[in-house]
Amino acid sequence: MGSERQPINYQFGVFEFSANTGELRKNGIIVRLAPQPALVLKMLLAQNGGIVSREELQQEVWKGDTIVDFELGLNRCVARIRSVLSDDADTPRYVETIPRLGYRFIAPVKIVPVPQRQRIPVAAPAAAFEATLAPETAPEVVPQESNRLAPPQLDAPLEGPSRSLGRKWRLLLIYGLPAAVLIFVALFWSRHFVRNRTVQLRSDYSVGPLFSEPGQTGSPSFSPDGSKVVFSWSGSRQDNFDLYIRSIGTQDTTRLTKAPETDYSPAWSPDGKSIAFCRAGRRNGSSIWVISLSDGVERKLIDVPWTAVVGSRFLTWSPDNRRLVFAGSMSEDKASGLLEMEVATGATRYLTKAQAGSVEMHPAYAPDGHAIAFVRDIARGISRILVLPMKPEGGAAGPPVPLSWPGFESSNVARPTWTPDSSHLLFASNRNSEQYLWIAKAEQGAAPQLLSTLGPGLMDAAISSTGDLAMVRERLDIDIFKLDMDRLRRGDSAATVPVVNSNRLETYPNVSPDGLKLAFESNRSGFTEIWTSNVDGTNLTQITSMGHPITGSPSWSPDNRTIAFDSRAGGVPRIYLVPAAGGKVEALTASNEMSVTPAWSADGAWIYFTSDRTGRPEVWRIPSSGGTPQQVSTSGGFSPSTSAGKLILYSANRAWVTTLKSLNVETREERALATDAIRRSYYPAADGVYYIAAGAGGHFLLKFIPSAGGAAVTLYEFPRRTAEGMGMSQDGHSLFFGEAEQLNTDLQLVRDFWRN
Repeated sequence: MGSERQPINYQFGVFEFSANTGELRKNGIIVRLAPQPALVLKMLLAQNGGIVSREELQQEVWKGDTIVDFELGLNRCVARIRSVLSDDADTPRYVETIPRLGYRFIAPVKIVPVPQRQRIPVAAPAAAFEATLAPETAPEVVPQESNRLAPPQLDAPLEGPSRSLGRKWRLLLIYGLPAAVLIFVALFWSRHFVRNRTVQLRSDYSVGPLFSEPGQTGSPSFSPDGSKVVFSWSGSRQDNFDLYIRSIGTQDTTRLTKAPETDYSPAWSPDGKSIAFCRAGRRNGSSIWVISLSDGVERKLIDVPWTAVVGSRFLTWSPDNRRLVFAGSMSEDKASGLLEMEVATGATRYLTKAQAGSVEMHPAYAPDGHAIAFVRDIARGISRILVLPMKPEGGAAGPPVPLSWPGFESSNVARPTWTPDSSHLLFASNRNSEQYLWIAKAEQGAAPQLLSTLGPGLMDAAISSTGDLAMVRERLDIDIFKLDMDRLRRGDSAATVPVVNSNRLETYPNVSPDGLKLAFESNRSGFTEIWTSNVDGTNLTQITSMGHPITGSPSWSPDNRTIAFDSRAGGVPRIYLVPAAGGKVEALTASNEMSVTPAWSADGAWIYFTSDRTGRPEVWRIPSSGGTPQQVSTSGGFSPSTSAGKLILYSANRAWVTTLKSLNVETREERALATDAIRRSYYPAADGVYYIAAGAGGHFLLKFIPSAGGAAVTLYEFPRRTAEGMGMSQDGHSLFFGEAEQLNTDLQLVRDFWRN
C-alpha cells in the first residue's frame, strides 16, 4: 500500500503558503487569495526559482479558455499576487517577469513539511470579521410608550379552518414581512446605485493652488453655485483656527469668524444663506453653530461632548435645508452614531449607533437626498464606508449598508464626498501606504480607482455642483530630536539636536533600557514599519516588514532583546513581538479584540496595552509569554507608560490634549496629574514625571512633576511643534521626541474634475 504524500508549506520572508490548501499567511495572519492566483503562486513556488512558462500556466489554470481569457486572467492573477506580497513589477523581490516566456519566483524559499497536528495561528475568519461591521439602526432618543406595554394576551385557539387561516397569517407575518422589507431595500438600492456607466478618469488633470498661505487648513465646503469655498485656517500668525471664504478664480479671501475658540468643520447650507460649523469649548467639548451670511449673526444650536479636530468633518446638510446630520454622541457615556437635528427646533434623534469599540465619522448627504455616506472606524485606523438610505422627510429608510470593496479590508478610508449626480463616492485612503484620493461607484463590490495623477498627501476633498474639486494636501516631515537633560537641569541654554531625520516620518521614539539603541516608527521604506538605530542615529535598521500603513508604538523589553509593537496588518489592531535584531514576528494578543500601544513592565513579566473591548479605551495587561488579558484601569485609559517602580502613567482618553493619570498597581490608587498633557507624550522617571504640554498660543512645553509632590514646573519651551510620543533614557540624561520640520496643509483646485 502506497503512502500518502506529506503536505508541505513554502516559507519566504514573512509569508507562508500551504501547497495543500492554497492558504497564504503573512506573519501568521491569513491573506485572502482567490483560487486562481493561489494556483499560479503554487506553481511558481514549486519550481524553486525556475521559469514557469505561460503555456504551462495556461494548461494548468485556464484549461479550455480562449487566448483572450487566458491573457487577461494571467495578468490579473500576477497583479493580485504582487499586490498581496507588496511586490513591484519593475523592481521585483518575489515574482519576476521573463519577457515572452513566463514568470519565476526569485526570493529564497524554504520547504517545510506540515506536521499532523500543526498549530494554526489565530486569525479572524472572513465571516467573523464582516460580522464586526454588522450595522444596527438606533432607536429614537425618546422611547415610545408602547415599548413599556406588556404583550397582548391571545384568545383561546379557534377550531377548524379559522385556526388554519390564523396560522397562515402568522406565517405570513413571520416570513413574508421581512421578505417584503428586503425587496423594498433591494429596489431602493437598485434605483439609486445600479448604474451601467463607469468613471472616465483622465490623465490630464491640472492641479492648481486654491489657498497656499502658511499654516494649516481643513474641511473645504463649496457654496451651492460652486463659486466660493469655505474652510478652516490657523491664520497668518497660526494662533487660532477661524473660518474663511475664498472665491474661485480670484485671490479674494474673507474672514468669516473671529471667536477666540477654534472653529472647524464648516458646511455650506444648500440655499446658500448660512454656514454651519463646530466651535471648540473653552475648557472641553464643542458646540454646533450656524452663521448667517447676510448679517454675520451667529446662533448656537447644540452643545456636543467631542474634542475639536480641525481636519475632520462632522456636519452635513439635508438638501431641503431643514436638517443637519452630525457624527458623534450626545454625551460621553453614549455610543457614537449619526444624529439628525431639526435646525429650526433643535430636536435631535439618532439615525445609527455604532457597536462598542466603533466610531461613526465624516457624514456626507448625497446631493439628491436619497442617502448619507459615512465612515465607521472599526479598529482604530481600520474603517469602512457605509451608506444609510434616507426618507425625503428625514429619518432613515433602512439600516446602513457597508460598501465592501476588495483590497480595502485592512485600510483606513476617510471623508467620503459624493459626485454631483449622486452616483460615485470620492474618498481618501492610506491603502498604498500614503494618503491618496480614490473614487468608486457607491455600490457593493465596486472596484475603487486610484487617482494617482493627483499625487499623495491628500487628506480631504469636496466636489462642487459644477464639478470642480477642492483638495486638502498635507506636507508633513517629522524627525527625531534629542534634548540634553543635564544641561537643562544646570540652567544652560539647552539646544535640541537632530538624531534621525529624512524627508519622511520618524515618530514615537523609545530608548532601550541599556541606553544604546532607539526604536521608532518610520515610513521611509513606504509603509510605516519599526526601525532601530544607535542613540546617535547611526546604524539604521528596518526591523519589521508588515506591509501595512499603520504599524508602530515600539516598546523595548527590559533585557533589550525583544520589541513589542502594534499593527493593523491582520485587519484588527494587535500587539506583536519581534526580536530586536529582526526576525520572526509573533502575535501576542487575540485577533478579535483591538489592542494597541504596548509597554513592558519593569520585570518583563507583563505587557500593558490599550483595548476598548469594554466599550471604551482602558489599560489592560497580558503576560509577555501569552495568556489571558487582565483589565487594569476602570475609568478610562489610553497609551500606558511604565516605570521601574509601582506607577503606570496613561492618558484619560484619546483626545490630543488630555488628562494625564497615574495608577499605583499595588494600592490601585489613581490620580489625575495634569490636564494639559499631549497624548502619548509622557515618561515616569525616578525623580518624577516628565510630559509635553500644550501651552498658550500653540506653543509646546516640557513640564516636570516631582515625585515628592507639588505643581508642575515648566522646564523648556520647544522651538517648533512637537509630534506626539517621547522617550527618555533610564539614566535621565537624554530625552527624545518627534519635531515637525514641516507641517503645512494647502488647498488645491482641479477645475472640471467631474464631467460625467
